[in-house]
Amino acid sequence: MTSANSPTWYSQPFRADGGITAEGLLGQLGRPQLSRLTMLVREAAQNSWDARHADQEEVRFTFDLRSVGAAHIGEWRRLFATGVPQTGDTGGAFKRLSQAPSIRCLVVSDRGTRGLGGPTRSDTGQSDRREWLRFVLNSGDREGTDLQGASGGTFGYGKGAFFLASKVGCTFVYTRFREDNGALRSRFIGVAIRKSFWEGGARYTGRHWWGDPATDHCEPLLDATADAAARNLGLPGFGTDETGTTIVVVEPDLTDPTLPNTDVAEEMDFNTAGNYLADASAWNLWPIMLEGRAQRMTVSVTANGVDIPVPGPDDDVTLAFFVDAYRKAAAGGGEVLSCLKPKKELGAFASEYTYAATVVSPAARDLGLEGAPHHICLLRGPELVTRYYAGPERPNPHVGYAGVFKVADDLDPVFARSEPPTHDAWAYQELKGPEATFVRTLGRRLKERCDTISGATGKRAFKVGDYAVGNVAQRLGHLLAGPGGTGTAIIDVSPRPGTSFAAGPTAEAHEDPQAPHQTGASGAAWDSPRETEADAARPHEPEAKPSQPGRTTATRRPTLLSTPRYEVLAGRPVLVQQVRLHGSGRNEGHASVVLADGGTENVSPAGADSPTIHGWRTTDGSVVLGDVFYHSGDPTDVELIVNAVPDVVVEINVTGQA
Repeated sequence: MTSANSPTWYSQPFRADGGITAEGLLGQLGRPQLSRLTMLVREAAQNSWDARHADQEEVRFTFDLRSVGAAHIGEWRRLFATGVPQTGDTGGAFKRLSQAPSIRCLVVSDRGTRGLGGPTRSDTGQSDRREWLRFVLNSGDREGTDLQGASGGTFGYGKGAFFLASKVGCTFVYTRFREDNGALRSRFIGVAIRKSFWEGGARYTGRHWWGDPATDHCEPLLDATADAAARNLGLPGFGTDETGTTIVVVEPDLTDPTLPNTDVAEEMDFNTAGNYLADASAWNLWPIMLEGRAQRMTVSVTANGVDIPVPGPDDDVTLAFFVDAYRKAAAGGGEVLSCLKPKKELGAFASEYTYAATVVSPAARDLGLEGAPHHICLLRGPELVTRYYAGPERPNPHVGYAGVFKVADDLDPVFARSEPPTHDAWAYQELKGPEATFVRTLGRRLKERCDTISGATGKRAFKVGDYAVGNVAQRLGHLLAGPGGTGTAIIDVSPRPGTSFAAGPTAEAHEDPQAPHQTGASGAAWDSPRETEADAARPHEPEAKPSQPGRTTATRRPTLLSTPRYEVLAGRPVLVQQVRLHGSGRNEGHASVVLADGGTENVSPAGADSPTIHGWRTTDGSVVLGDVFYHSGDPTDVELIVNAVPDVVVEINVTGQA
């Protein structure tokens, strides 16, 4: 029952046996690389998804940016006017709110969820339900969480994202749940995390609650009293049989995450911030938002009452490619990535080539996505995005790839334990023994697949750029390449329309199957160990080394230099690509048309011209005809001559074998 006391603030004192400071509690999320708004989207949605009803098809999840209107501002001011500590930073912050002409809020709600049930005291009331304790009172409480795949939140620290998103470290929680006997119950409480302080000779943790104060804790307002408090503040209520939770972030920090850190942070207006939240929801939550799922989440965003659309695969072509890869993997159309020692299936992988798909969203950029995608979306049991693993870019800036990897169900608890509190990485250092090997080996497998998909078999240190070639370029298009490339150059001409999502052959199809192992570069800092003795024996450096028993010698792959240039040879246009050969061996040139799906064309349509290799020009000016060139001796530079074809995208590829 509700106490006779008037609702007010309760500040938590340190007990004789210690406690955790507000600073320590906020520090449990570490130093996330993601922006505060992105973290809020991820953590709030994860909490809501974990709380979904097993028998309901839909979780309704909303973000509502609003300024408190005249009808409710008086009630809000009163919240911060009484019962507030008079020392420390809390009193000053709350005093400013009690006198503010306007108060801004970010209201985060879910419906179709269980709500926050269970005991309201941490020291009594043993129960299977502990949602209230985990979110409102305790820190790092895992009791009752599902570590077998249904739960994304395994630490109990994610609630810190709500307080980090508030300039004053303050939230209000309004929840409705159903007791075991079927009765509907409501609860309302305020929670603030500021800084520890001293007052009246006693030290306080910096944690505060607004509700019905007791001797040593604070109880929430209950049932009709809770509903009335939420109504007086203008918060959304519940339908007749509806359950769920509403959390209010007071004075949200809307610092623009796209701008560099400065002493004076520039804030986004509500509309811009709403668009950021909508995009962040799309890029972090799209797997659980897909239509056709047995259970799905719908996300809505409003800013001062104006609806802001949340992008989906029908609106964003890049998201559509990720969705296609997801569905391919779910239908068994991809492949299984495995560890060899110990032998274990790690999960399902699938990818799609993209063409003319460009990522421009600031929220996606926060996740490392920009320009043509070259990423694999990593998922485990709850199917919230863990991260986007970045592989090498395709040489053509208009061609990319989008993939999905989903952890095998029986390994989901392993990968859950490898995640930091922010759930945005898989770190093998958190594990031991075979479990660590599984996580490390996945990094190697993803790297191998991305190197193959991208056509990279060596480190590429160039960024593709435009190169105009005068009047003839009007027929041939633009030449694209750059200094320091390895193995592949792209000659890009005005792209033809095409929307095929089918994966075509890649540069892997051109590789000599007898060529020695090459070390690729994925661009991701995921430590990938050698899991077998044979793997461990492979050379780490691409330079040739003296032959040793049981080892394979390797020659560094030919390097493409500068930019392909246009010439006229025997009356016909050719493209000349400078190539550096790093030692003796067999070198083979390839020229293929890049298709709209990012693959390459092995057989030309009837009547159509195809790019072909004319030959190789050495330093003395002589030309060796054909696509194969044998070199013996020290490193040297030669020129690969390609018969040009107008109005296509041509990929030049050079492979080498010692």
